Amino acid sequence: MAKAQQRQALHKFTSMAVLIDGENVDKQKIEPILAKISQFGTITTKRVYGDWSQDKLKLWNDTVSVCALRTMHHYVHSKQKNTTDIAMVIDAMDLLHTGRYDAFVIVSSDGDFSNLAVRIRNEGKFVIGVGQRKTNYNFITICDIFINQDKLSTLSCSVNIDKMKNTMNVLNSKIAEKNTALQEQRKKMTEKNKAFAELKKELSDVKKELRTMTNSKTKLEKQFDKLQKSNVTLKKKVEASKSRLRSKAAKKFTDMLQKAIDGEEIAPNKYPLDVIGKKIRIENPEFRPYDYGFPTLSKLIGSVSGVEILTEQNRLVFSFVDEKIDETIVGTN
Repeated sequence: MAKAQQRQALHKFTSMAVLIDGENVDKQKIEPILAKISQFGTITTKRVYGDWSQDKLKLWNDTVSVCALRTMHHYVHSKQKNTTDIAMVIDAMDLLHTGRYDAFVIVSSDGDFSNLAVRIRNEGKFVIGVGQRKTNYNFITICDIFINQDKLSTLSCSVNIDKMKNTMNVLNSKIAEKNTALQEQRKKMTEKNKAFAELKKELSDVKKELRTMTNSKTKLEKQFDKLQKSNVTLKKKVEASKSRLRSKAAKKFTDMLQKAIDGEEIAPNKYPLDVIGKKIRIENPEFRPYDYGFPTLSKLIGSVSGVEILTEQNRLVFSFVDEKIDETIVGTN
């Protein structure tokens, strides 16, 4: 989550391509997914893939229309499920080579798209993944940002709250209008005794309507309070999730560092930073200091508790103040 927030703050894309695996995504999640993605920039292409001759995909018709999706039809000629996947990969490559997109969004819980994400990132493009909690961890880590679609229904609570506020404002306005109408009717009662019976009936109807509106307003206020409490609970869960991710990231890096320094000591308790960095990247091709919140490897290693960076003979080296690596990265986001 920390990684995603950091990327979100740094990027506002001008052209994003959204590719949706229609056979591996719940159509009811599409609207909140697109709303979440639009926070990162402008969506210029939205495509959904599948065999549209199948009955289960015909249920997508309303979603395709409302969300302005372009359907990409591919017949399934065998029982294997990779037909749609292949079509998405081919289309992604075609769109990538146009050079018109600065970000790609892969909406699928299928981990087979990991290689596609790597290929797109190798071209210098930003990759956003969207899937369920069960999505393959390799695909999640390869993406620059991964959005858990299971949480989107709660993340849209602010939208519902705004709608309720607007509804209450409309009800208040109608109540004010009805009160004004009552006052006007009372004046007419003194002037037109003949219309008294009709006016009395109209007043009774208006009062009933006011009671109904007041009851509706009370219910909406209760729902509003409930949603506010739900948001507080959600924030606590998000913070707990952030803490767990930071601990896992620190443990992973210190393990890589411990393995890399084996046999590379150039002097007692001194290790060449350039050699260690090369070993880490060979063993972990996807490693980037930026993913841990630091622009360079030297700053990342220097942030580890108990590690000191030195310069000897125009060469950066580091040593350990303590006897073992502390699994704490200072300043990790």
